[in-house]
Amino acid sequence: MDSDQNTTETTSMGGFFITGTDTDVGKTFVSGCIATNLIQAGKNVAPRKPIASGCIRQTDGSLLAEDALFLQNACQSDDSLDKICPYQFEPAVSPHTAIKRANLSITLSDLALGCRTSDEHFTLVEGAGGFYSPIARDGLNKDLAVLLDHPVILVVANKLGCINQTLLSIEAIKSAGLRLHSIIINQVAAGTERDHSEGLTDFTDSPIFAVNYSENGQPFAITDWQINLVPTKVNGHLISP
Repeated sequence: MDSDQNTTETTSMGGFFITGTDTDVGKTFVSGCIATNLIQAGKNVAPRKPIASGCIRQTDGSLLAEDALFLQNACQSDDSLDKICPYQFEPAVSPHTAIKRANLSITLSDLALGCRTSDEHFTLVEGAGGFYSPIARDGLNKDLAVLLDHPVILVVANKLGCINQTLLSIEAIKSAGLRLHSIIINQVAAGTERDHSEGLTDFTDSPIFAVNYSENGQPFAITDWQINLVPTKVNGHLISP
């Protein structure tokens, strides 16, 4: 495939949209790893998870979005959890379904507004589910990514079938006119030694990195990952920290 010379440039204010090939691929954990890299590069990171379902009901009746809490800690952010994740739902269903069940009209514009940060911060926006998963009353993660116009980081779980899912997602991202910054292969379970993404570099020039399974659940910097990357294949793919 031909590489796109603009695929890895950040926007002028700076930001990334983190998406996945599916749900439960580890977007939040990888977002924490990316935040670690950004902080080491001297960036003030503002995390945003504009909408979340499956939140935990607290004793005071409030909801806790665990992903937002993880991002708050990983990004060393002073933003409140309500600012990081303004729309929270208890049912463990897609955000689109949760919105409908609650008889609300949360739109893509509402979510985009919730992703705003100051000019002094690098914005890290995590979507919900896969790239084509419905996220609002009127659209998908794809549509929110287009509104925000940040370069996209694609998170892939290291499991059988991931090459097919990755290539489909790459095609969808490019078809939406978005810039693919990098692909992160995530080790979602301990003890998985096989690299199910082997051969992916034959079909994309996008930089590919990998993160190992974290025994303590804490994020870490990704080796050789950078804010601006040369759009070429990474030699010895599956770079582990």
